[in-house]
Amino acid sequence: MFDPMHQAPLRRRPRGRPDTREAILICAEQLLQARGFNGFSYQHIAAQLQIRPAAIHYHFPSKDDLGAALVQRYREKFREWAREHDERLDPRARLLAYFATYQRHLDERVAQLCPGGVLSTEYLTLTDAIREEARALICDLHQWLRQLLEEGRQAQRLCFVGDASDKAVEIAAALQGGLQIARVYGVSRFRQLLTQLSLELTGESNDEGALP
Repeated sequence: MFDPMHQAPLRRRPRGRPDTREAILICAEQLLQARGFNGFSYQHIAAQLQIRPAAIHYHFPSKDDLGAALVQRYREKFREWAREHDERLDPRARLLAYFATYQRHLDERVAQLCPGGVLSTEYLTLTDAIREEARALICDLHQWLRQLLEEGRQAQRLCFVGDASDKAVEIAAALQGGLQIARVYGVSRFRQLLTQLSLELTGESNDEGALP
C-alpha cells in the first residue's frame, strides 16, 4: 500500500486514500474493546490493515492523537444514534434499544467491553487529552440516560424508585460490570442482566429476541 510518509525530497506529499483514516479508527476501536487502550500498538493496527506503521503516523502522529480521535468518533456516533432514536421511539422503546446496543459487544467466544468501560478502567493511565474526552463521553451517556428515565417515568412508560440521575448511574454500572462478568462466565450471564433490567424498569421480561 502507498506510504505517505516516504516521499522523495521536494515533492508534494500526496494525500492518503480517503478511507484510510476511517479504517484505522475502526480497527483501533476493535482492538480497544478487545485488549484495552494500553494493550495494542500501531504495529497491531498495521498488521491487521496490512499497512506500514508510518501510514498510521501520517493520520495520527501519536497514540494520544489516535485515542482522542477514537473517543470523539464514539461520541459523535452516540449523538447520531440518540438523535435518531429520540425522534421516533417512546422512552420504553428507546431504553430497550439502548440495551440492545450492548449486545453488539457479545459473541459466542468472548464479550468485548464497550469503549466507555475500557476508558473508565484504564482512566488513571491515560493522558490528560484522552481523559478529557473520556469524561465528556461518560457525561454524554449519563445525561441522555437520565433524561430518558425522567421522561419515561413521567409518561408512565418506565418505573423505578429514586432519583433518575442515581438510577442512570446504577444502570450504567450494571451494564459495564455485566460485560466484564460475561468474559468469565459467558454471554448468557449478560443476557440475564438485560432481562432483569428490563423487568425492573418496564415491568416486562424481554428475552434476547424481543430486544430491538
